[in-house]
Amino acid sequence: MRFIVLLWGEKSRLANNETLGVPVFSYKEMVKLGRENRAALIDSLDARKGYRYEVIGSDDIATLVYTSGTTGNPKGVMLSHKNLLHQIENLGVLGPAKAGDRFLSMLPTWHTYERACEYFIFTRGIEQVYTTVRTL
Repeated sequence: MRFIVLLWGEKSRLANNETLGVPVFSYKEMVKLGRENRAALIDSLDARKGYRYEVIGSDDIATLVYTSGTTGNPKGVMLSHKNLLHQIENLGVLGPAKAGDRFLSMLPTWHTYERACEYFIFTRGIEQVYTTVRTL
């Protein structure tokens, strides 16, 4: 882990030993850094100067999904790019999907299957529409 971003709360509430030497940024600090870096990039004559790009491999972690713990203790699940790409490439077997179609979704956007479906439909140029069981 390279750094931690707190989406809410204050850094002062963390004990130093809890972060194990990993830098911690508040949400406000992260927004400020983003603005400063964007301004520096815009003002730069060489937009790539000082930037290092790393190759992302298919076995690298793409996302962490935290489970609710319905079958035990809550836990973080690491999904690789390969895992998501496999789903994107194979969801089409469930039915035809082409640009201009509409996809009705009732799962929350943070649900793992919903996320894979979103990636799938975005790669096909499909419109996504959200609803709930109550409003269906």
